[in-house]
Amino acid sequence: MLISQSYSWSTTTWPSITPATKYAIFRTYPDTSPVLLQTVSTTSTTLAYDDTQNLAFQVRPTDGTLYGPEVTTFVVGYIPCRAYLRQKVRYALADQTNVNGTTINWTDDEMNIYIEEGFNELSILFPRDADTTIMMLPPTITSGQTLGVRQYPLPADCYSLRSVEYVDQSGRMHLYLKDKPFRGGESTATTYLGYPKLGIMLTPLAGRFYPGHYDFYENKINLDWDPSGDGDYLHIRYAARYLLPTDDATLFTTQQEDMELLSLYTQMKCWIRVEGQDVRLSRWRGKADGGRRDDLSTETMSKRIKQLYDQRINDRRSMRVMTRRLVRR
Repeated sequence: MLISQSYSWSTTTWPSITPATKYAIFRTYPDTSPVLLQTVSTTSTTLAYDDTQNLAFQVRPTDGTLYGPEVTTFVVGYIPCRAYLRQKVRYALADQTNVNGTTINWTDDEMNIYIEEGFNELSILFPRDADTTIMMLPPTITSGQTLGVRQYPLPADCYSLRSVEYVDQSGRMHLYLKDKPFRGGESTATTYLGYPKLGIMLTPLAGRFYPGHYDFYENKINLDWDPSGDGDYLHIRYAARYLLPTDDATLFTTQQEDMELLSLYTQMKCWIRVEGQDVRLSRWRGKADGGRRDDLSTETMSKRIKQLYDQRINDRRSMRVMTRRLVRR
């Protein structure tokens, strides 16, 4: 259905310390590039759109030629971006910015900080799967000695390694490398008889192939042998961190079910901040006033959301259907 909706936003200073005089409204989704819809001289506008579609509108200050940083983003429907998540949290907290005469309790900047914290925790709990290919470099000659290149940097989003596979130049030999054991006894590169374990360049006893070892340190992979560097490579599968959102319109790389976790985490942190303020205001209440440290209504809110958050994590780990039960099982 085609509807008309009024939106407003806060004044921003751009391009200098004086307030902006004009604002440009773009449609950033589902278009592949932002589409300029209108330019206004106030901090409000009316948008007409089809509410059956997923849409995102972005507001930026402008001088008629150049555009400043985004001021806010309005989302219609489901779009996995920071503006949608913040809007979802505000609905849950009854802290909506589109209600006339309402003073919000949590600013966008504060919520954005909690959302980033939620992403960091999500990267620990349920990191995303990723893979990369690293080409082996040819050996170098140092003081007349030929040395293979054993250390290679890993992607910046690498959290931990899942598997490391060595593939020779022909693509016919695939060997999964082992995590280097830091213990006494035989070395990681030779057997107790002195034969090379690798089998990549030399074949040990009885034609057995021994995979090489690696260790993961300071976001680099270190090999305990010299690769040939003639077209061979490593195929690495790893657990990756989620990219932190840098604006309101860029799409998340999370799964759809992760939006509930991020929403609950942000709600919980919002209430925890209010609890801290409530405790300071209530610290002088005594027993005569009926004041106890466990009777704060805001504390009850954060505890209930924490229960939902923990239950959602357990449901995700066991792949159960999402529930919203607040009572003891």
